[in-house]
Amino acid sequence: MKRWEEIKEILFREGKVFVAELSQHYQVSEVSIRKDLTKLENEGFAIKFYGGAALAAPDTNKATESADFYQDPIRLALAKRAVQEINDGDCIFLGSGRTCCILARLLDGKKNLTVVTNNITAMQDLIGRVAKVYLIGGEVTTTDHRTLFSSWDLPQTFTESIFVNKAFTSISGLDLKAGLTVNSIISTYVFRHIPTMSHHWYVMMDLSKFDKIAIYPVAEPKSVQTIIANAFPEKYQAYFRENGIEMVLTS
Repeated sequence: MKRWEEIKEILFREGKVFVAELSQHYQVSEVSIRKDLTKLENEGFAIKFYGGAALAAPDTNKATESADFYQDPIRLALAKRAVQEINDGDCIFLGSGRTCCILARLLDGKKNLTVVTNNITAMQDLIGRVAKVYLIGGEVTTTDHRTLFSSWDLPQTFTESIFVNKAFTSISGLDLKAGLTVNSIISTYVFRHIPTMSHHWYVMMDLSKFDKIAIYPVAEPKSVQTIIANAFPEKYQAYFRENGIEMVLTS
C-alpha cells in the first residue's frame, strides 16, 4: 500500500494527522509528507492546515456523506468535547444541525438540565435524557434534507422571556470579514439573538468552515466566547487571542 493511502486510513480513523509525526513515522522528509497531504486534499478527502491536515467535512466528502452522520468522526469528536462544557443544572440553548443532533444524544447523566431548542430532529433524543425541554415553534425547514429545525420570524417574543447560561450551535461558515454566516434565512432569526439570550456562546465547527462564507451573516466572530474545532488556522488563532475568544481543540 502506498504511503498516502495509509495516511488516508489514519485520517479516517483519527480525524487529523500532523506532518512532523508522519515524517518521523515513515522516516521521510516533511516535504514528502506535505505532498501526500496535498494529494489527499486535491481528492477532496483532507483539508490541510498549518502543520497537518484534517479529514474533510461530510459536505465535501461523498464517502462520509453517505454514512450515518451520527457516526461521523469529526462531528462526534466536536459533540463529545462540547458535552464536557455542560454541567448539572445548566440551562442551555441547543441549535440546529447534525453536530447538535449528536450532542443531544450525549446528554445522559447530566442532572437537572434544561434545554431550549429549535432542533426538531433532536427532540426524541432530548426527551427522557434531560429534565426539561422547550421547543421554539414557528416555520419548519431543513438545509440538508436530513435534519429539521424551526424558528419564529420575531424571536424577541421568546428571547425576552427565556434566558440560558450557555448556547451550543454549529455554523455554516466563519470569515474574519463576513463573520458567522448561515445558509437559511430562518436560522438568522435565532442566531442574531443568541448573544443577548445567553451568557456564553459555544460554536462547534470543523476546519472546512473557516474562510467559508454562507449567504446570510448573523454575528461578528467576537460575539462568540468559545470555538470548539478539530483544527485552527494560524490567522484565526491570532484573531481569537486578540479578542479573548477561547479555542478548544478536539482530541
